[in-house]
Amino acid sequence: MPPMKFRLRIMSLIRTLYDDEVESVFLQGDEGEYELLPCHYPLIGALVDSDVKIARQTPIRIKTGVVLFENNNCIIIVEEHDMESALFPGAAGTPGGKKA
Repeated sequence: MPPMKFRLRIMSLIRTLYDDEVESVFLQGDEGEYELLPCHYPLIGALVDSDVKIARQTPIRIKTGVVLFENNNCIIIVEEHDMESALFPGAAGTPGGKKA
């Protein structure tokens, strides 16, 4: 019987956004939307400004990214939509939290 889940890791250059076993994920590629399920054929693809929709999870907003699916493991490397707040939590306008 094939596995019912696969490993999904979503990472930016500065942090891991998601790392767990999932049943499916919907992605918006440069040629349209597609869904990845367990035992999907190997692929490499480009992602566009969209939401990564994980089954029964809150969507993750991305600017752009790349996806690799192989051997029931999916790795997505993304540019986060709001990189400043990721780099400087609590910042109000500029690094350090001070307004210009």
